[in-house]
Order: sequence, then C-alpha cells, then structure tokens
Amino acid sequence: MAIHYSQYFHLQHNDFVSKGVYNAFLDKDSLLHVDPLLLKGCMIPEFKESYNTFLDYFRKLVPLAKFVKGTNVRDPFFKQIVRKFTMREISNTGLGFSKENSYGKGISGELANQLANSAYTIIQAGLVEPEIFALMQLIEDNVGADRISDMTLCILQEDFLAYTQRIAKELNLTTQAFQFAHGVEYEVPFYKNKPIHFIPMQLLADLPKANDFDEIDKVCNYNNQLKKKIAEIIGVAWAQYKDYKKRDWKGLILGNKACYEAAISYYKGLTGVAYDFSSDNKKEYVDILFHDLLLQHPLTLPSLSSCDPKIEVYEITKSICLQFKHLVEDNRLSELFYKDSRKPDETDWQMLLYTVADTYKRAANLDVSITREDNPGVGEIDFHITRGSKANTVIEIKRSTNANLLHGYRTQLAAYMKAEKADSGIFMIIMEDDSIERIQAKIAEVQVDMKAKGEYIPEVIYVNGMRQYSASNRKYVSPKL
Repeated sequence: MAIHYSQYFHLQHNDFVSKGVYNAFLDKDSLLHVDPLLLKGCMIPEFKESYNTFLDYFRKLVPLAKFVKGTNVRDPFFKQIVRKFTMREISNTGLGFSKENSYGKGISGELANQLANSAYTIIQAGLVEPEIFALMQLIEDNVGADRISDMTLCILQEDFLAYTQRIAKELNLTTQAFQFAHGVEYEVPFYKNKPIHFIPMQLLADLPKANDFDEIDKVCNYNNQLKKKIAEIIGVAWAQYKDYKKRDWKGLILGNKACYEAAISYYKGLTGVAYDFSSDNKKEYVDILFHDLLLQHPLTLPSLSSCDPKIEVYEITKSICLQFKHLVEDNRLSELFYKDSRKPDETDWQMLLYTVADTYKRAANLDVSITREDNPGVGEIDFHITRGSKANTVIEIKRSTNANLLHGYRTQLAAYMKAEKADSGIFMIIMEDDSIERIQAKIAEVQVDMKAKGEYIPEVIYVNGMRQYSASNRKYVSPKL
C-alpha cells in the first residue's frame, strides 16, 4: 500500500502541512497537478521568479525558429527546438496521471517533434507571445493539464530541488547529493534511488478524473470560457463549436489575429485556482489523517490464550470492529466525510473500516492478512481477515437505511462465508437514524429462526454513524447504541 511522505520519514502529517508542503504519496499518483498560473505572484523564496522562468523557456524558441531551414532533425536549429520539448521524467512528485508509478510521463520522440513543429509554425506566423505555449492543452493533441504540469516541473526542476533542499534541512531529513548539472548539486531525500521533489501545496490545482489522456481533455472545463470568447469573435453560436477538436481550435487561434489576441489577453488575465485542501474533495489527506488519529488510540487486544487460530483471528477482528465503533462514536472519526453537505455512503464506511484494520495490523504487527472487496463469485465481500488457510473471518457492513439489511445479515453474509470457507462472520450496522430499537427487534426475530434451523448466527455490532458534533457545539444528544 502506498504511503505518504510523513509515514516514510516517520514524521507527523502536520510537520509537512504546517510548512505548506504537499504530503504526497510514494508509489501512487494523485489527481492534482502543478498549474503554472499559480506561480504568478508566488512569494515562496525559491519560486518568486519561476513564472518568468517558465515563460522565458518558450521565449528562447523565437531566435532558434528564425534560422530553421527545414522541419526535421537534420536541421541543427530545428533539432534544438525538439530538444527544448524533450523533457525527462521527474521522479517522486506524487503527481500526474500515471496508473502504475509515481513518475511523470515525460516528453520525447513523436510528441516532442509534434510540439517542435507547432512551435515553429506559431513563431513563423509572427505569434511570439510565450503565453501561447501555456495554452497547448487547448490546441495540441496528447497535451492536457497533466502534461503542462510535467513540463512545468521539468522546466523548473532546479527551483523544486532548491525548495526540497531547504524543507529537508528544516525537517532534519536524511539526504543525499543529487547532481542537477555540472557543478550544481542539491542535498535532497531519495526514494528508490531517485530524488524526491517536494511540491508547495499552493501550486497545486485539481486534475479532473479521467481514464486516459484524451479523456482528460474532454472532462476538463478549464478552456471552455476561452472557447466561448473565440466563438463570439468569429460570430458563431457556441453550440456549433463546442465539439471542435483541438486542431480546429488551433486553426482558429493561429489563423485569426483577433482570436489570437483574445486568447493571449485571456490567459494573461487568468489567475490560478489552487486545490482546496481544507475541503479536500479528492480525499488526498483522508487516509493520513485517519492514520495519525489511530496512532493516538492504540488497539488493545484481549488476552488470547487459545492456540486455536480460528478463535484468535475472530477475536482480533472483533477487537478491531469494536475499536472502530469507539473511534466513530467517541472520537468523531467519520467527521472527514461530512464536508460540503455530503454524508458518507457505504463505500466510505467500508474504506474507513478497512483503513482502521490495516493501520492496526501494521502498527501491532498482527499475523493476519486483510483483503478488501474480494469477489469469490457470489458478490463482493466488504473484506475478510485471514491467517493463511487456517482461519478466516468475514466482515459485512450495511447502513441502517439499506432496504436489504436483513437479507444481508441472514443470506448474504452466509453466502460469503460459505464461498470463502470462513469460520466466522461479523455483521456491522451503521446507524444513520434513530431506528436502533426497531432494527434490534428485527435482527432478534431473524436470530431466533436461525437458531431453530441450526444456522450460524453472526455477531452484530451497531455503530452510531450519525454526525458526532463536538461537545462545545452539540446540536443533539447522540442516541445510545
């Protein structure tokens, strides 16, 4: 499972956040990206000049383009432009759209040649404002917000290394020398033999969720206002042009002076919108906040004198579930889900319980395995805790408002246990209303019938899942469960 910087360095989450440093994942990307617009007016010492540096990178293409005789790598000046768009991967940022690792995609080969050709065409047309290159996600195929982010990181890598070096020193982290260029070294932390690059939280913007690079462009709403402005300039209805491809917008902007000037003016007037970590809609920090809270409330296991692994695994599982109940009801563990007027759904509760179980497993070095949403052929189990083939306890979670609550208890859980050859099961009910007495009575009726028929009767654990207000702001008396 991927871990945050704070866990890797054995620090607290707040050690990073208090310094404004993004507490990123290692070996897992987030749906955030560096927006160059957020560099405007940035007062972080290492980034005060970064926006101009970013634009200057593209300004330097202009004199090169003037000497190009042919758009192929045999031309030395065109080759230099290709090199300017050939950008290596930047390691350990925790950003990007990669599904398999924590490295940016980089730019090379065909894409680098594509961008070099576009740059040459743009400059030859007398369009030399560097902001046009910041609009590549609008006009260039295979370039989206995540690519712009990777380019920004590459162009400004030295700034990010200087920032990382300072933060690492302030946090007293173990570092190694990284040679950025001949005679230029930075002392930064490493992970898997590659340097870590810390990112300021204030430079990060939301990256829309998508399944591939092309889809990013479709779901991204960043460019719609500009597209509408251009549609107005050429005197057509927006509806006619909303489905234009990138090449169509490229043709309009580069082929029409008024459209080009509008695009540049529009971009110059933009200010970036930083990701709101306080609401944290992408749940970047939910797991680490849970993790830190759990460490403050260590798991107390019962005395397990039995050598029977089936009993031991069941008691471990039950202890975790009861600790989860305590944390939710008495320590407001679920509060992070109650944001922006939303309430946790069943998946939220499953993830939360899994996080609690996995954290305690690691902290206490428990000799068990935890598997979430396994599918043995009868549907998805919320998760089960096992010790090899010797012991297996299945956990099923249902909300009190679920219409299939009783079916889940008597039939669904039994089917999961049979499919997994489980020895025991625990049924957890998340109470979202005050119907506890009615549900307990219904469960009791079912249990009487199950006992009469010789069926296994799983233990039921009730958890008050209603919002737990702080004592100083108590709006209701929490029902006793």
